[in-house]
Amino acid sequence: MFDKTNSKENGLTNHSTGSNRYPTPKYYFPRRYLLVMTGFLGLCMAYILRVLISTAVIDMQTEYNYSDSFKGLLLASFFMGYLSTQLLAQPLCDKIGGKRTLLFGLSLSIISSLFVPLAAQSKVAVVFVRIFTGITQGITYPTMNWLMSRWYPVSERSSLASKTWTGAYFGTILVDFISPLILKYLGWKQAFYIFAGTALSWSLLWAIFIKDDPKDVIIGIHPNELAFINETEDQLPSEKSPLINNNSGYGSINQEVASDNRSDYFAPNGASLDQELPPIKQKDDDIELPYFKVVKILLSSKALLTLLYFNLVTSWGFYLLLMWYPTWLLSVGVQSGIELSFFNALPYIISVIIAMVTGVAADKFMARGVKKIIVRKVLGALSAVIPGVFLFLIAFCKLSDKTQIAFMVIVVCSNGFAAAGSQMVTLDISPRYAGVTMGIGNFVATIPGILGPLIAGVLLEKFNSSWTQIFSMSGAFYLSGAVIWILFASSDKVL
Repeated sequence: MFDKTNSKENGLTNHSTGSNRYPTPKYYFPRRYLLVMTGFLGLCMAYILRVLISTAVIDMQTEYNYSDSFKGLLLASFFMGYLSTQLLAQPLCDKIGGKRTLLFGLSLSIISSLFVPLAAQSKVAVVFVRIFTGITQGITYPTMNWLMSRWYPVSERSSLASKTWTGAYFGTILVDFISPLILKYLGWKQAFYIFAGTALSWSLLWAIFIKDDPKDVIIGIHPNELAFINETEDQLPSEKSPLINNNSGYGSINQEVASDNRSDYFAPNGASLDQELPPIKQKDDDIELPYFKVVKILLSSKALLTLLYFNLVTSWGFYLLLMWYPTWLLSVGVQSGIELSFFNALPYIISVIIAMVTGVAADKFMARGVKKIIVRKVLGALSAVIPGVFLFLIAFCKLSDKTQIAFMVIVVCSNGFAAAGSQMVTLDISPRYAGVTMGIGNFVATIPGILGPLIAGVLLEKFNSSWTQIFSMSGAFYLSGAVIWILFASSDKVL
């Protein structure tokens, strides 16, 4: 058996776990990063397909003479479909697995995007295609939550989840920076073909490398990493490195580990590469509750109800700006082409940095004894207070175009604080049913994704292209969310 005090002598290192409890071989690649990387790419592709329309619609409006009202409908149509499958993700994951659920859903979403140029000749057809794209993509976040609760250790969950979720920001950066250049030099139709065609490569990577359970990963997994992944929150302060021996079916943790001995890894079937695992006896806690009972219990909790309100009001501004931000930039003097690309992408670049830094910081603060709820409340509040204040400044203060753009960059990039704040609460309150909590949360959050772009189009027509009413409404929603979040947010486990 392995003595953690002699880890260096045995050729083991703790670099992959960030902990002395679960050392692994020096050049070992942590398998949980397979989900981080492919999940990052999957969310990147999902957001590319979601956001591309916000830039392409500028040229589509000119070519097909769309009104602002129809433009708002087209921008909202994705979310009409996206809303419909949020609550189906957990049952699908439980039945066919998270890997297949995301593979089928996101692949269909990619394929449907290839038909947008053809469908654009008919208003009904293009709206239908965008609705279908939303339907097939609606399972993305709940399914990713379902997988993260199985792949990411409790003590690294904030940082790894933040790294994964930054794929959405990175996808937005790519599409916001590259699409204006493609539109200018190749045309908006080619933008859909290029991005959707490229996104299909993700499906192959996901199919090869991801499994529902990390012990089944195709390239094997070290037993210490698996023990680290399965460590519970109650074990964190006191548990020592697992004393794994051949009798437990994991392989001996000794000098042989340093040379990556075959017997020290799980094969894709979950057994040691040289040894079969004994059957695992199911515990009472492992029994799955009926889906609707889970939903009922969660909806009766203060933690989820607070999160739902927060998602509802903050998503109004987030989705509205996600869809209308390029149009607004042009209205304040930004030129199409490279200038539009730069300012389109800038706030999301900063969002990535904020999300990754705060994710790591959140885990470190909690490891040093800071209460989890304090971390979640502070970061969640920042993601709502900052955009709320600056939207009011843009709406009611006489500012130069450059100052307005600078303030708007601050508004949009502040969403990065939510990655280790409010978004993590979906995992905190129910790790076992993380797909359900994310599905419910995203269902509510998608409602303003439909209404925001629609109402913005109507208001722009009614008030002669003035953004004052739109920004003041969004600012008020953000600030009300911050107040409720600070007062009532909870990260205590519900189920």
